[in-house]
Amino acid sequence: MRSSLRFVSALALCLALFQTATAQRRAPSPKVQPSPDAPREVLQAPSLGGGALPYRVLLPLDYGRSIGRYPVLYLLHGYGGDESDWLTRTNLAEYAARYRLIVVLPGAGNNWYANSASDANARYEDAIVRDLIPHIDRRYRTIASYHGRAIAGLSMGGLGAMKFALRYPQLFAFAASFSGAFDVPRTGGLNGEPAPLGQSLMRIFGPKDSDTRRANDLFALLERVRPDKVRLPYIYVATGTDDQLPSVRESNPRLADALRAKGVAYEYHERPGTHDWKFWDAEIKFALERMSEIIPQMRERR
Repeated sequence: MRSSLRFVSALALCLALFQTATAQRRAPSPKVQPSPDAPREVLQAPSLGGGALPYRVLLPLDYGRSIGRYPVLYLLHGYGGDESDWLTRTNLAEYAARYRLIVVLPGAGNNWYANSASDANARYEDAIVRDLIPHIDRRYRTIASYHGRAIAGLSMGGLGAMKFALRYPQLFAFAASFSGAFDVPRTGGLNGEPAPLGQSLMRIFGPKDSDTRRANDLFALLERVRPDKVRLPYIYVATGTDDQLPSVRESNPRLADALRAKGVAYEYHERPGTHDWKFWDAEIKFALERMSEIIPQMRERR
């Protein structure tokens, strides 16, 4: 009976995530201000077998007039999204213009920012950490250390951001998640779920209890963290009180409890909202403000 309940729970989560991702593509976004030039670029990533990792870069207003170096935020999209989502569906450009900040928006498809269990040329965790971050540090005038680097994301990207923060704490000073889908890697029984989500989860994470699932299990990763031995990024977690995904509603406060038990510096917010762009537009504004307190170089006088 217990395994049957786990299967039903997994099936419900997969169906809800698939339906929510589809709805996100159709849902009206907040009124978005015209975006400054943020060209789409492509990195031929070794971790993808030389395959394309698209990304967009939003530069500070004074970048062309300056010789200084800038903090960087890597901002991750959700399931069904791409590298343009944050620019076209929120007022990110308007909010970011208030700070000395480079924003990098990678496009990782529906690959959950993980190294695939089944495809050696789909190592998307390595593509972000080993390929994209060094590439950006070479190409732009960044503060190329954890002092000036942050990562954040929504839903699938929220899981990715928290995983990167805990696995690679030496890279980031600040990490944020909005409506993070934290339980997805640990969900078992993924046979027969609605395509394409069920198939993609099996392709990326492998069967239940696989090494890849364990490697991407955020709660297992947090258990191994030693805050007394390793400096961790400041963690910001937010979720909507009316999020339509039960797994998100349940796993976000559970992560906050686990962070508190570990003694990690964090803040947790439950605010009115659902799993949609209105909520994420508000949250990226809040998170940038908080980030500027953790990374004061964002506020330096121009």
